[in-house]
Amino acid sequence: MKKNEAFLKFIIVEKFVLGIIAVLLAFGILSLINKDMEEFANEIVAFFNLDMDNYYIEALIDKIGMIENGTIIGVSIGIVSYAALNLAMSYGLHKRRRWAEWLTVVATSLLIPFEIYEIVQVQTLIRIGVLVLNIAIVYYLAKHKELFKGRKNHLEGIELH
Repeated sequence: MKKNEAFLKFIIVEKFVLGIIAVLLAFGILSLINKDMEEFANEIVAFFNLDMDNYYIEALIDKIGMIENGTIIGVSIGIVSYAALNLAMSYGLHKRRRWAEWLTVVATSLLIPFEIYEIVQVQTLIRIGVLVLNIAIVYYLAKHKELFKGRKNHLEGIELH
């Protein structure tokens, strides 16, 4: 393995793990279809031993109780889309496809302004770490184009008559 490829391998694994976690989360959310969401919220509050008489906890339980199946399905579709994007990036980077390089750079770059906004709101080590990681991914992929060169189009060399 070349020195330059160690971080690429990290990016591939990171995108793959994010994709798998998102798939599992989407299935977990789908399991809430046709459940009494208020009862579900009460169970979570009881599990974490939170104060059920707290105004904010009561308000949160009421809001969760209003979640309908359509919302659950919509959220699951969004999470599955995110999972598919991460898994596609992981696969494409693993196969050293130019499209995956661009997809990863664009998708990761689009998140950076939101991450900066989040850090401006509340600074935490995790938020700062995620921002630094995503900047490093974009910089790395933009700088190391040689990792994706040499992949010729499979149609090259075919003569068309």
